[in-house]
Amino acid sequence: IGIDEQVCIENDDLPVWWDYSIDNLFEDLFNCGEIVYHDTPVPVTDKDVEKVYQQFNELRDKYAKEVNLVPIQQPTPDNSFSLMTVPSEIKAAGGGKGKGLFASEMIKKGSLVMSLNAGNVGIFKDGATWRKFVATLPRETACNFIEWCWIQEIIPEEGNEDDIRNGLTIFCAFDESSLMNAAWGYGEEANVRCGSSDDNEEGPCRFDYYATRDIEAGEELTVNYDEFEDPDQHQWVLIGL
Repeated sequence: IGIDEQVCIENDDLPVWWDYSIDNLFEDLFNCGEIVYHDTPVPVTDKDVEKVYQQFNELRDKYAKEVNLVPIQQPTPDNSFSLMTVPSEIKAAGGGKGKGLFASEMIKKGSLVMSLNAGNVGIFKDGATWRKFVATLPRETACNFIEWCWIQEIIPEEGNEDDIRNGLTIFCAFDESSLMNAAWGYGEEANVRCGSSDDNEEGPCRFDYYATRDIEAGEELTVNYDEFEDPDQHQWVLIGL
């Protein structure tokens, strides 16, 4: 029986992954390193991009059927419900990063680049639900999903104290915004940031992301993950993973 059938059962009838951490899922259950990490640049074809969008659709449908903590909008020919508020495209990022997200047009400094209020973001409030969701995915989709998810402590704001997304929450966008890489490498700075469009205002990182400078067409869009994720990843442990 292969992993894709997801019927790995121990003698006590509990799935082998029932208490797995995120690292156990990534490394032991799916061996995701073979899929995600590359020592040399990998070309990205139209077929590769089509496959990514198929995985987004698969994840969106599964979330709506099995979790559905927040309503998920189904894309239509007239509205993709993308988190991206600027034209962008998936291309090879080079440098071993795999796929990345690139500006299709020039983006002015301070422009809203991405918003998590688009209705196309799944959330999870506990580790057990997220674990089952991941463990019952096909291998490649599972590995990408693990990479695309992030965990964030959302600070409540006045007027939105009852937002289910407040507090410790796992997020995953079901669209191309998930391909936005972290700025990394010597001297590279993120050109997208969370929180505020004003250089002089350090607002809390919640749901909106802005251009930190003018971004040229064809330039990769990058963000600093430390703005919204705990650098030591301890929040995954706190939520049960």
